[in-house]
Amino acid sequence: MSQKITTTLLIAFLVFAVAAGAYSLGAFTKAELFVYDAQAKLLRANQPVHHSVKVILVDEAALKSMSEIAGRWPWSRAIWSDLLDYLELGGARAALFDILFLEPQNQANDDALVSASKNFGRAFHSMLIMREALESQGQSAYYARPLPSGVTERFALKNVAGAQRIPSGTENNDFSLPIKGLADASKGLAVVEFTPDRDNGYRRTQPLREYQGQYFPVLGLALFTDASSRINFSGDTLQLNDRVIPLDSSGNSLINMYGLGKVETFSISGVFASLQQIRKGEVESLVINPEVFKDSIVFIGTSAIGTADLKSIPMGTNVPGVMLHAFFANNYLLNDFMRPPVKYISYLSIFIGVFFTAWAVMFFEQFWGRIVLPSGMILAYIGLALVSFKFNTQMEIVPFLFASVSSGFLSFGYLTITEDAERRKVAHLFEQYVSKEVLDEVLHHYEEYAKSSAGQKVEITVLFSDIRGFTTISETTPPERVVEMLNVHFTVMANIILKHNGTIDKYIGDAIMAFWGAPLKTDDHAERAVLAGQEMLEGLKEVNRILKERGFEHEVKIGVGINTGVATIGSIGSEQKKNYTVVGDSVNLSSRLESITKEQKVPLLFSEYTYEKVKSKMDCRLVGNVTVKGREQAVNIYTLK
Repeated sequence: MSQKITTTLLIAFLVFAVAAGAYSLGAFTKAELFVYDAQAKLLRANQPVHHSVKVILVDEAALKSMSEIAGRWPWSRAIWSDLLDYLELGGARAALFDILFLEPQNQANDDALVSASKNFGRAFHSMLIMREALESQGQSAYYARPLPSGVTERFALKNVAGAQRIPSGTENNDFSLPIKGLADASKGLAVVEFTPDRDNGYRRTQPLREYQGQYFPVLGLALFTDASSRINFSGDTLQLNDRVIPLDSSGNSLINMYGLGKVETFSISGVFASLQQIRKGEVESLVINPEVFKDSIVFIGTSAIGTADLKSIPMGTNVPGVMLHAFFANNYLLNDFMRPPVKYISYLSIFIGVFFTAWAVMFFEQFWGRIVLPSGMILAYIGLALVSFKFNTQMEIVPFLFASVSSGFLSFGYLTITEDAERRKVAHLFEQYVSKEVLDEVLHHYEEYAKSSAGQKVEITVLFSDIRGFTTISETTPPERVVEMLNVHFTVMANIILKHNGTIDKYIGDAIMAFWGAPLKTDDHAERAVLAGQEMLEGLKEVNRILKERGFEHEVKIGVGINTGVATIGSIGSEQKKNYTVVGDSVNLSSRLESITKEQKVPLLFSEYTYEKVKSKMDCRLVGNVTVKGREQAVNIYTLK
């Protein structure tokens, strides 16, 4: 037992060290991202969104239908001024552009967009804050350039507390701003780029982006931040007004996903078709009535392949990047943020998975228990993780699965090796003595029989058989013929004993010792022994027939003595050689009864103790009673009628 405990602890600590080390190095990250996506699809696809968030997309249909008016992509800036006029007409709360206007085009069209943004008054445009590698020392001054003072004064968030607690990562050293005049005409500027995860999927964002100590919101939060916003970093959270946004160890927030069809989405081609109808006075059958955008937060982005803003997210591949901003805005409006996994819980899950699995496999006796208990634990943990995800807390599953499965695999491997060795040991111990049926049963419960070989007291029935007049036969018969005769006799007798599921203890010269009730415990061991003894007497006909055919003159006769009682059974002998045998007074009595068969001239005798076991099933007769050497009281002896 102590060896098994030591082995279990070694396996558990080894797997824990490997699993915890792999987890700390990020070895499970990609697999965990896959599991995260599966949970999002399963549990978030039907989550409701805020009714005010809407998306207008430049899709493939728009690029084709508007090619004569707008030309090739990127479109003229005047197109976007018309869009703002349309949204103003509908009474939209805000228009947030996930489209960059960084390079000047036609001055008149650029001015039209600037003028429309100013007139609309609630337009949010995009900027980039990034980290660029320094190719030479001479570029450091360029990359360290400060933002224009007007931008920081108007759009940088004020009074950001606790920012030093957020992991800085690599310092941002470059930026790109909208065309001249557009920033001044905007309600706000927001950062739009995302950093992909290891599998190139997009799931998270830094809510605020830092540049030289100034902080700017991402597009999804831009509408909810201004100079009066209360902002506080506390290490693992960002408090923004009355919302608390959970952050991971890198300062990122998981964007809680929604079904792609949940956010109300419109093609910009329908918007412009409706605008043309309105300008013509055809207002009765508008393709998209501008009133659907009343008080709406409208995100404007692209979904056409040529616009190069398609991203892989948990809810699907080739999804417009603007949906991430729309989802994050929904998270804020609904206070529906996903809390990232807590590392110490993941380490704890690894510990539990490793040690519980190793214990269940190594110490549960039944094979089904070794499978069911760890499997039940795994299913329970996965169920808990799904419920936790449903309530916006991610629990990492892959490290726990790896730890549990690895622990189970190594534990089963150890048991397979040791149990096979133990089975072979038990098989070698018993195969010489018992029938195939008994051996199969012994090997099926080999652990129990391995223990029994160490010694235990059991109730058994012992049979002794001896050839009559063997001394005379051996003196008058050549040695090789004696051996041949014994082999014929023992073969027939052994087959009969094994047929009745007896255990052949040993051959003692011309005698056979066998017993019933061990190693296979049965209630009818006495009956089996008496039936075997009776059949052994009948089997002499076969023995003598074979011997006669081989030219033997002597006829073999035997005496059989049987007794039932408690005896000590185990593997007994020296360190060099041991036998699985029984010892005790009940064994001695059966041997005495075999000798008494000569005096009583009855070939089969069994004691009163055996008689009590078989009297209701067999016709028996009392032969008499005898006082056996070593016993003070006489013993009644019986035979079959």
